[in-house]
This record gives sequence, structure tokens and C-alpha cells, in this order.
Amino acid sequence: MLSVLAVTTPASDRSLLTQAERREAIGVTDSSQDTRLAALDLRLGAAIMAECNIAIGAGAEPTLLQETLTETCRRVDAAVLVLARRHNVEITSLIEDGVTLTNEVSFSVDPESGLVTRLSDDCPRRWCAGKVVVVYKAGFVTVPGDLKQAAMDFMRLAWAESKRDPALKSEVVDIPDVRRVERGYWVGSVPGQSNEGAVPDIVAGQLARFRNMMVA
Repeated sequence: MLSVLAVTTPASDRSLLTQAERREAIGVTDSSQDTRLAALDLRLGAAIMAECNIAIGAGAEPTLLQETLTETCRRVDAAVLVLARRHNVEITSLIEDGVTLTNEVSFSVDPESGLVTRLSDDCPRRWCAGKVVVVYKAGFVTVPGDLKQAAMDFMRLAWAESKRDPALKSEVVDIPDVRRVERGYWVGSVPGQSNEGAVPDIVAGQLARFRNMMVA
């Protein structure tokens, strides 16, 4: 099956945290860092989307927040139709080879997984079509608590690391003869990090619900 995803109505804001939550994450109470934190929120959010394999649609950057999408599938021959985006899926229209299908009569959708089942006389049957066009909403209107927590932990770690080099293994400063500095750096993965990805393990472990498995 060949699938093309387009973002019809993008999310108005891709930030995962509020201004207050960003301040809380790094332990400040004033507005002195607000601009930097807002930009950091978007960068870390993009890293989370990449870690979770969120499908990229033409017209906007990937997000777990609610968007309206149009997905066009060709040469469909499958037991179930797997939508590219999931979470709170609501199908607006589904057209199979030019014929508009009726929800709960001709198909049903699981809103969390984004799996669409073709129905015939209320019984599942195989999808078999030259072209299926699905217009649907997917994503969260309000950022879930576990995703917020992951984003806050990521921001706290990223803010702390911005003040030091995470690849620094050791540093020796010899004071007596004026000044001599020797630095050793880790080669490859930094200890405590099991992969080369941008998202630390402690954050990646909190994203299980939102991670999409890659299907060959």
C-alpha cells in the first residue's frame, strides 16, 4: 500500500509546555529566560516527535497535538487500514474508490491506535481498493500529563547540559606553573546513554505510549 499524508489544518501551537511549566522545569520564577525557553520547548518537542516516529505530513512539522489530516492510500489490500497518525482519531470522511463510506456501518475506527476496520453486514472484511482517501482529526487537544512530564524532564536536563559539555570525561587543572588544563572526552555514546539519539534514556522511557513502531 502506498500512502501520502497531508496536513489540512495544522496545530496552532506545537509547544508541549506552558510558560509556567517551562519556568518550573528549570527552577526560575521570573520572565528573564522566557524567550529562550519557548524556543527550547519547540526544539525538544521536535526531538520527541522524531523519537516517537510521528509521521510527517506535507504542510507542517510532525506533532502529537491535534491536527486535521488527509491521507490518500493507493493499492490497498490489507486486513485493517493503519492511519499514519493516531490518538483521539475522529474520521470526518472516508472515500473508497469514489464511494463515501458511512462510519459504524461500512467501517469502524479505534481512536487510540488509528486502526480502521472495513465492515460488511457488521462483520470485518478485508480492505481491497485502488484508492482510499481519509480525512480525519488526530492528536491531543490538551497535552497529556505523562507527555508533559517527559517534556519537563527533557527541558531540565537540556538546560543543565547547556552549562557544561556532556562529552567531557575528565578535566585536570594544574595551578602551580601558571595554568595547565588537560581534558579527556568520551568517544561514542556518553555513559548512561544507550543510544546516539537526541532524547536521553530517562525521557525516552516515558514515551512508550506515544511511540509508533516502524513497519517495513
